Amino acid sequence: MKEQVALFRDYLEEQELSPATIRIYMRYIRKFIRYLDGRTITKQNVMAYKGMLLESGYKIATVNLSIIAVNKFIRFSGKENCIVKTKKYQKARSLENVITGEDYKMLLDYAKESGRQKYYLIMKVIALTGIRVSELRYITVEMLDKGYVQVFNKGKAREIYLPDRLIPLLRAYCDKEDIRNGAIFRGTTGAPISRTAVWKMLKHMSDMVGIDKDRVYPHSFRHFFALSYMEHFSNIFELADILGHSDLSVTRIYAATSIEQKRKRMNCLDIAD
Repeated sequence: MKEQVALFRDYLEEQELSPATIRIYMRYIRKFIRYLDGRTITKQNVMAYKGMLLESGYKIATVNLSIIAVNKFIRFSGKENCIVKTKKYQKARSLENVITGEDYKMLLDYAKESGRQKYYLIMKVIALTGIRVSELRYITVEMLDKGYVQVFNKGKAREIYLPDRLIPLLRAYCDKEDIRNGAIFRGTTGAPISRTAVWKMLKHMSDMVGIDKDRVYPHSFRHFFALSYMEHFSNIFELADILGHSDLSVTRIYAATSIEQKRKRMNCLDIAD
C-alpha cells in the first residue's frame, strides 16, 4: 500500500496540482490508510470510514473533502467499484460576516479623518452601486458625464449606474489628484487599483476602528448594498440585473434573513407554552 500511495503522489504532481493541494490530498489519504490498518480497500470499508468521520463530529464539508480525496485514490488504484458518494447537505441560506450600517459609517469616518480619500470613495462606490472590486476599473472619468457605463464580465454585458450624489464627489477627487481620463482609482504605478490593495487597506482600517476583520472585505460592501436594496425595494429581479446575476438562486440569498435575525424573530413569537 505504501508503494501505491507514493505512486499516487507522483500522479498528483503530474497533474500539475499545487503543492498545497497535494499536501491536503496526501493528508486525507494517509488518514484513510491508517484507518484500514492493513485491510484491503472494499466498498464496505470505505462506507464504514465515511460513517466514522461523520460520527466523529467532523463538519460535512470536511468529510466530503476527505471522501473526494479517497475516491481519487481509489480510482487511481483501479477500484472504481469501491467509490462512495459524498454526503449531501443544505447550505445555510443566510449571509453572515457582512458589514452593518454602523460598521460602514465607522469605516467612512475613519477613512475621511485619516486622509484616505481614495478608500473613502471606493467604499462608497461599492456600497452604493453593488459592483465587484474587480469592476472598479470601469469607474472612469469618462463615465461621470453619462452616469453609467456598460461592462462585460463573465461573458455577459450589463450597466453600472452611479447615483447622482457620487458624481460630484468623484469629480472633486479627480480634480484634486489631476486625473483627467481613464480609471479613477489607481495604484502606485498608475494602473487601476488591485483588489489586493483594497483588501489590505480595508483590513487595516477595520483593525484601527475595532471592527471584526472577518466582516470587512471588498465583497462585504457588495453584500451590504444588496441587502440594503432588498430591504428598501424587495425586488429580487431588479437586484439580480444590477448585480449581474444570471441565476436568480444566487440573488435569492439576499432575500433570506441572517441567523441572528431569525433568532430575534423566533424570540418575538407569542406562542403559549
